[in-house]
Amino acid sequence: MPSLSRDTQRKYAILRAIDIMERPSLQDIASETGIPAGTVKRQLTSIREELKVKILFIRDPSSPEGANGYYSLEGWGILDPSSFRNHFG
Repeated sequence: MPSLSRDTQRKYAILRAIDIMERPSLQDIASETGIPAGTVKRQLTSIREELKVKILFIRDPSSPEGANGYYSLEGWGILDPSSFRNHFG
């Protein structure tokens, strides 16, 4: 089986981080994965569009203009969560 592309590896690392971390911020995900925050944001858009994964950004109402918050994985889209966790968890 061929190895995964760098792009796919990044997507899976981001999904794994959101899945295993409690209330991860953008910086938490970047730190956990070693992927720059700007790239994480671009990959999140791609994950949502390509894989139909439902990832929500939950804003902290106490932060100015709701800039702070965390990401929540609400639906796995076309991915099977059990299979994903077995392979990448």
